[in-house]
Amino acid sequence: MNLYRYRLNLSYHGALFSGSQKQLSAVTVFGTLETIVAQLLTCDVLLVPVGRTDAGVHAEMSICHFDIPFQIDVDRVCLSIRRKSIEFGIDIHSLLLVDSTFHALSSADTRQYDYFFAFERLPNYLLHSVACLHWQPQFFPTESELSQLLIGSRNFFSLCNSSASTKSYIRHIESIQFNERKYDTLFDQSVSIYRFSIVSHGFLYKMVRHIIGITLHSMRNFTNMSRLFDYFMVNRPLKYDLAPVQGLHLSRVDYNN
Repeated sequence: MNLYRYRLNLSYHGALFSGSQKQLSAVTVFGTLETIVAQLLTCDVLLVPVGRTDAGVHAEMSICHFDIPFQIDVDRVCLSIRRKSIEFGIDIHSLLLVDSTFHALSSADTRQYDYFFAFERLPNYLLHSVACLHWQPQFFPTESELSQLLIGSRNFFSLCNSSASTKSYIRHIESIQFNERKYDTLFDQSVSIYRFSIVSHGFLYKMVRHIIGITLHSMRNFTNMSRLFDYFMVNRPLKYDLAPVQGLHLSRVDYNN
């Protein structure tokens, strides 16, 4: 039997779901989307996602693929899926017929996560997508300092939630960006929103929230980067909280084919 592989490009609002990975007893992104696609195509469908995100994590760009034994009109079906999924907080960007060698998970090369946070009052429509921090920083790290600290291959065992199934805690970070953006709200208010961006070939469980969490802890409690450098270079321990989940977005996925 010939199978045709289709790729879905999508985004979603993570606050509405108990994570992205399909679960039997919870409302999830790909569980919801799989049901919609199967109903529209009137056949069994198994969505293979690019990976998983936790409850509350958003995606500006996510991907999945599925195989079916017949061809479809991608424009018409894409519109039909979007009409159904948008009410659940899932937006379909495109539906493409792809080669059978494409795999949403294993073909992915790098992923980019963006974390957005602010130190001032935000409009209510941003409260689920930007972390609102109720304290003022003592300093702001530079992008150069963060890059020096994080870029390259490092052991992130202490900056993740460890798991017995994890074979290696070495991960390679490709790039770091840290900047301030002025945002004009719908109610004519201008607020400063900070963006911390990390690009890597792979992430450990909750690794990004650990990295952001320890950075925010340093910004709140210290006056420079020295304690953060001590933590990484001489393993001087720090107690910190995970960064709030609201500000975390999967923003880009690049493929090697």
